[in-house]
Amino acid sequence: MSDVSSRPPHTGGRPTPEGSAQLDRHVLEVATALFIRQGYAATSLERIARVAECSKASLYRRYASKEELFRAVVAARGKLLLEAAGAVEASSTDPLLATREICQFFLDFMLRPETLEAYRIVIADGHRIASVVDDMMHTIVEPFVATLSRLIKAAADAGRIHSTDHEETTRVLISLFLGWPLQNTMLGLNKMHDPQMRARFFERAWQIFISGICVQEK
Repeated sequence: MSDVSSRPPHTGGRPTPEGSAQLDRHVLEVATALFIRQGYAATSLERIARVAECSKASLYRRYASKEELFRAVVAARGKLLLEAAGAVEASSTDPLLATREICQFFLDFMLRPETLEAYRIVIADGHRIASVVDDMMHTIVEPFVATLSRLIKAAADAGRIHSTDHEETTRVLISLFLGWPLQNTMLGLNKMHDPQMRARFFERAWQIFISGICVQEK
């Protein structure tokens, strides 16, 4: 992850809306970096406030607890994913090409250090932050799966693939291209850090998926 940017300048007095928004972004950048570096349990709001060079009162006005701040970190990652997927869906005229593009982006996105470490925290500390996990499923995972399911349905409706349960088809596809790379990286083997190796793996996974689901021309 890139170095955390310096604290937004503040000249005293009531902050402007622009200054407040800039501080919001800065706090999220600092929190993300610290959660990644130290883990969830070892990161405190006091430490985040100190590194962000803002008062604890200012931080607590924004986030009532560490759980709420981590929820915001996860939501920010999810927003990037959903915006990218939505843009591809909206601009594409070929549902299968759009599905492929979104899936390849998703693989790269999940293996980014920021996303990977946030996911690692969710797995390790999910029992402590169950409401964050529930929110993530409801506001990120389900909408993302729904986007791909719509594209799968469009391809099926056009007679290009066999699919009746489009959500199930989507989950099979995600498992196929993401399962091993994510497991490999979380175990520290890091074979998927090489973009060319990652692209080759994705291509093979996509071809296996397509060969099993495409309607064969007679």
